[in-house]
Amino acid sequence: MTRENQKEIYFHVGMGKTGSTYVQYKFFPKLKNVFYIQRTKYRKSVDIIAKTDATKYLVSNEFDRRLFVEVDWFTSRYPQTKIIIVLRRQDSWIASQYRRFVKNGFSGSIEEFIDLKNDRGEWKKEELFFYPKIEYIERKTKHKPLVLLYDELKENPFSFFDKIASYVGAEYDKNEVSLAPKHRSYSEKQLKFRRELNKVFSGQIKESQIRFFKVLQKIFFIYPIRYSALFVGALVPNALIPKGELIPKSYLHEIKEYYAEDWSKCEEYARASASAK
Repeated sequence: MTRENQKEIYFHVGMGKTGSTYVQYKFFPKLKNVFYIQRTKYRKSVDIIAKTDATKYLVSNEFDRRLFVEVDWFTSRYPQTKIIIVLRRQDSWIASQYRRFVKNGFSGSIEEFIDLKNDRGEWKKEELFFYPKIEYIERKTKHKPLVLLYDELKENPFSFFDKIASYVGAEYDKNEVSLAPKHRSYSEKQLKFRRELNKVFSGQIKESQIRFFKVLQKIFFIYPIRYSALFVGALVPNALIPKGELIPKSYLHEIKEYYAEDWSKCEEYARASASAK
């Protein structure tokens, strides 16, 4: 066995909209005696591990549609990797994804975002089955992943943190961890205004593959349009905001029921995996 294969490697793969940014900036850096490679250095992570002499590493990013591809890529280099994944019940998760897409320029309804009837939505029904993702991780790594639930992070964050620390075999000082959220959320009024504006001009453009130009696009075009629209949305009179819910509760209930069996299996797995090592 090579020295690289003897290293302990833990890989937090997200998913998106499950508090990933928060733990990446507020919790993971507080773990002691772990070489932490956060998402901005993810593409260099395999080389960083190869060129450094730590015995234990934690790599973090967040994936949704690219989860299978990224797990394949990383574990092909480090097959001993153990994976941490955070899941959020499908109705709550897709609602959060929808808000993000509206903020970024999507103009359709939630039914056009995830179409349970005809499966013609922005997201396909298959993408919201989470238990197959757990099974895939098991097959690729030969280890049981640590599966955590987003609700626990919201309701009992230190219990959530303790499970990660135990799985990784690390310690942290609770007094060093801030519970303040990393990102602000936008009101329903702001997002409804933004969605109406998106029907006329979303501000969505194809981003450059060259990092320098991509940054310029965001600074001078994408961000000014996106956030000025949200700011205006907070100020306009309520009479100018479309009536009705941004995300009808009745449709969220349909989503919850559609994925109930899959979610139940995920919850059961999370309970069992909390003590896994």
